[in-house]
Amino acid sequence: MFFHSQPSTVRTGRAKSVRVAVDGTASDRMDAGIDVGSSGDRKVDRAGDPSGRRVIFLHPGKGAWWRLLDHVPSGQEWLTLPASAAARLSPLLAERGGRRPVLVASAVTAPLAIVAVLDFPDRVGGVMIVDDVGADSPLRRHWNALSARFGRPRPRNLTDRLGELGAELPAVRVPVTLMQGSEPAELFALLESRLTGCRTLTVVAVPDAAAVRPRTHAAELRGALLALVSAVERAQR
Repeated sequence: MFFHSQPSTVRTGRAKSVRVAVDGTASDRMDAGIDVGSSGDRKVDRAGDPSGRRVIFLHPGKGAWWRLLDHVPSGQEWLTLPASAAARLSPLLAERGGRRPVLVASAVTAPLAIVAVLDFPDRVGGVMIVDDVGADSPLRRHWNALSARFGRPRPRNLTDRLGELGAELPAVRVPVTLMQGSEPAELFALLESRLTGCRTLTVVAVPDAAAVRPRTHAAELRGALLALVSAVERAQR
């Protein structure tokens, strides 16, 4: 098992860097409901308090985001939603007891989260975008070359995925957390520079990590999400 002994570096808004520790303490686990696709892959998982604040993980259809649902904080409901089921997101944005849902997106699904905030500004409490890809590297270039060789299309540049949304980023008002490794994808520099209108902007940098993923950084992800939910609660008072 892999553990990080160093705390994450957090930048809130444009303030100077500070050092904070992140942890992943949680409680109230319940069995997840799994919607299994035709390929047998996990598609949707749900865990936690069915009447609590909803946290929705928007994932690209692969990866291990469901692993985070093993420990859900009391008073919250966590569920995963693949990008292929994005049409189902709107009905899931349910406010419960004045508590708006929080969206967690990967680098690939970041545009979905941004669109949701812009389209439903009164139904989303906050957003966390996680760099589970990392910057371009020799290993990643090698993987792209192998993918092309075997007929798999190379992914588009992540910054290009935002398209015209880049100009609308200043209109995002809710608290936002950007979580990244030591060499973040170019997309995250764009997000940090243009998310100028949100209530709070927190950048969490995990040292010595090429990318931040549930399999290797579950505690850091839960800690950053816990801090975001606290910021959302302060913003709604």
